[in-house]
Amino acid sequence: MEIFKLIGIGIAGAVAATVIKNVKPEFTVLVILSAGLIMLIYLLNSLGEVVTAFTGLVDKSGLDNRLFAGILKIIGIGYLTEYSAGICEDADAKSLGMKIQLGGKITIFLMSLPILTALIEVVEKLAL
Repeated sequence: MEIFKLIGIGIAGAVAATVIKNVKPEFTVLVILSAGLIMLIYLLNSLGEVVTAFTGLVDKSGLDNRLFAGILKIIGIGYLTEYSAGICEDADAKSLGMKIQLGGKITIFLMSLPILTALIEVVEKLAL
């Protein structure tokens, strides 16, 4: 299973970061970033499969493709902001991470308005 490989990479990165922290503390963040980057690259294959499946759902639904593109962007923003905030927290910059999360939430809110509008229009058409 994919999750066990990710867990292994994460644990190896954490152990390496702990060892490096005792020798060269300034490189700890780089080790954590490297482990995270390896995990993200590994996950890109799975992400491609999800996007393909999502595209199939879009084709079957008959709704505007822009709505689903917006949903994918919102999901991506959520993941990126959470990941970035975690990196900031690992670098002892928790307040920066919180600001990244706030920015992500505001961006998601703004991007969700057209989707909400389109949803209301679909409901109105069904009600008539």
